[in-house]
Amino acid sequence: MHSSVKIFVFLIALWIPIETYGEEGSGIRAEQFIEVLSSEALTLATDTTLTSKDRLSKISKLLSEGFDMPWIARFVLGRNWRNASQNEREDYSRLFKTILEHSYSRQFTDYSGQKILILGHKLGRRDYIFVRSRIFDPVRSNIHIDVNWRLVPAGNSFKIVDIVIEGVSMAVTQRNEYASVLQRNGNSIPALINAMRKSLAKLEKHR
Repeated sequence: MHSSVKIFVFLIALWIPIETYGEEGSGIRAEQFIEVLSSEALTLATDTTLTSKDRLSKISKLLSEGFDMPWIARFVLGRNWRNASQNEREDYSRLFKTILEHSYSRQFTDYSGQKILILGHKLGRRDYIFVRSRIFDPVRSNIHIDVNWRLVPAGNSFKIVDIVIEGVSMAVTQRNEYASVLQRNGNSIPALINAMRKSLAKLEKHR
């Protein structure tokens, strides 16, 4: 997928408090959550006055408020989470979030005017709400990407726990990548953390 589409998908996952009432009401408001966020994201995407430091700070806030980062981090690590010590869990979780922050920060300039169309929602098990959407290019109408958002209610708002792009789960993809690193290193958590530190160092070098 083109990097600008990935960036737009992330950009519209901001946090805005929306009250939720009942199951069907939650589904409609989950749609509104994604729809409203898209317009807010455009402001950030097109703000050329932001410094690298300011942009990184805003991304960090968005990740913390818009996504259930602790849940995603645990899911990505899989069963190895149970085998990690408390210090390893803390190091891993911090690195996981920081890597995401830097990854998106360096690619924000690739945004090129994509829009989002909300197509509906589906209520799933365990309080999951799936919002269907399509990312499209207003200039090139033949180019579009189907995106499904998996959300859970969180107080008076929602948290995003996964994004499925053209049938591919971003959380599962990241989980498979980390599982590969672990398998090559005898399921060593310290080895994974070391690999993550090296990855982060490269990202910081090219800020």
